[in-house]
Amino acid sequence: MGSHRWRLPDVQPLTRDGFLGMLHGHTAAIRVPEFVSRHHAQRFEKYLHPLLRPYSHIAGPSVDKVGLAQFEFQAQSAEDFQARGSDAQDRYFTQVAQLTDLHARIAKNTGDNPWERILTMLQELVPEHEVRVAHEPDGRRYHAGIYRSINNSTPIHCDWSPYDSLTEDWVINRVTHQAVFNLYLAPIIDGETILYDRIWEEELLQYRDPNTYGYFREAVDGCATVTLRPSVGDLCLFNTRNLHEVKSTGSEIHPDGGLWQRPRLTLSAFLGLLPAGVLSARPTIILWS
Repeated sequence: MGSHRWRLPDVQPLTRDGFLGMLHGHTAAIRVPEFVSRHHAQRFEKYLHPLLRPYSHIAGPSVDKVGLAQFEFQAQSAEDFQARGSDAQDRYFTQVAQLTDLHARIAKNTGDNPWERILTMLQELVPEHEVRVAHEPDGRRYHAGIYRSINNSTPIHCDWSPYDSLTEDWVINRVTHQAVFNLYLAPIIDGETILYDRIWEEELLQYRDPNTYGYFREAVDGCATVTLRPSVGDLCLFNTRNLHEVKSTGSEIHPDGGLWQRPRLTLSAFLGLLPAGVLSARPTIILWS
């Protein structure tokens, strides 16, 4: 059943060929160890933990964040599609305008700006592309680089904007390939990410769970898998058109006593490839969250 495309079905180091292979769906995943030091990761965790707030809208297990996700403003279930308002896009860009200095503020309080370092790294990796934060042709800029905590498990799902965001005319709907980076900033117990060698195609809609943004397990029957178990400070990238799921984190003893689920804190953003002529004369890798 379906499309199986991995040529390198394992986690690879970051190289130009590996990155492009991942973006085009042929490399399962990429890992950059210790992109952020443990010292700075601890500073991010200490500063951001009190700032975490729930997503304003999610049709599934709860997610906390610092920043803004375009996902909060798109239809995620059959009920969402039925009750869709017409002002979601305007509300999104209004809130984005309030976050223009987020990364600078966080860097001032933590002593590191991994967001800027990731942008620089990507541009140096593929200089023939333009690498930039996503924006609409009219100049409205997306928020990119969200700090989030997914402690509960997620359903099997994919992130594929040409389908996910079709309720409005977003520039991210025009990407031809889509990936994500997650920079892990806190130690956790369990909580692995499982990637499936199964890309989203329209035939998968027969397995769509109408009550969430996910898919029933039959969608990945017989598929090869890769499991990501990153360490603190690791930067991981994978193609989000591949179905994937995130397992729940385990409990540990809180320093003040009792059990707790330590927030699985990551800095995350999507990467999408736009053909030349959409936003630039060159092919463009846009980032958004």
